[in-house]
Amino acid sequence: MSVSEASWWPAPAGLNRVIVPVIAATVEEVEQQARAVALADADLVEWRADGLIVPLPAATLAIIAESLRELVAPKPLLFTWRTSDEGGLAPEEVDDGYAEIVAAVLRAKTADLVDVQVRHPAARRLMGVAKEAGVPVVGSWHDTQATPPLGEIVDALAEAESLGASVAKVAVTPCSQGDVITLLSATSQAAKIISIPMITMSMGELGLASRVFGHMLGSQATFATVGAASAPGQLELPALKQYWGLFTD
Repeated sequence: MSVSEASWWPAPAGLNRVIVPVIAATVEEVEQQARAVALADADLVEWRADGLIVPLPAATLAIIAESLRELVAPKPLLFTWRTSDEGGLAPEEVDDGYAEIVAAVLRAKTADLVDVQVRHPAARRLMGVAKEAGVPVVGSWHDTQATPPLGEIVDALAEAESLGASVAKVAVTPCSQGDVITLLSATSQAAKIISIPMITMSMGELGLASRVFGHMLGSQATFATVGAASAPGQLELPALKQYWGLFTD
């Protein structure tokens, strides 16, 4: 199944898909959060496995992903391990195991989608593993320090498509409202030249508008919380729905 063939993607015109993260320090807490998220009015669930306080073997993470997938069904599960340089929570020394972790989940096929950081040295190889396994990939890139120029953001989204991702994702950090406008402008421009769904956002409080209104310019999903947030600036799910309701009623 490709993302474009799935009934839950892309979002209907003018609307946005909502992804709710599950992020916790222990497997028990992860499962508790997953049960709560399963009842939420959201479209997808992301497990941020790097949030575990004690890193587990890659094969074990793949097994846990399968149990979470069952807990949140019929919502699709997105598996993510974020490296420290792109905002991940695990110790930097664990980053060396990134490719092994992602490849294990891909080969086990225990998630509906898997996040692959497109500028990681192993990205091309992991895309090959994903293709062999038939698992859709969210090709992502996160700048946790600043907002790059518009052209660089567009290039990152196009790079995800060229590598074979089913969804392209870019998240940046604004230092001014002008940076938020840069991200939104890049989203609009990229929507004209790439053929896969996109997820874009400007993180933190400054970037709130991008999370709420990004779909008007081409971003097809946003993140909201039911419990812990996985990145700065994520709204609680009821608040996000309330914002949308103001403009659709």
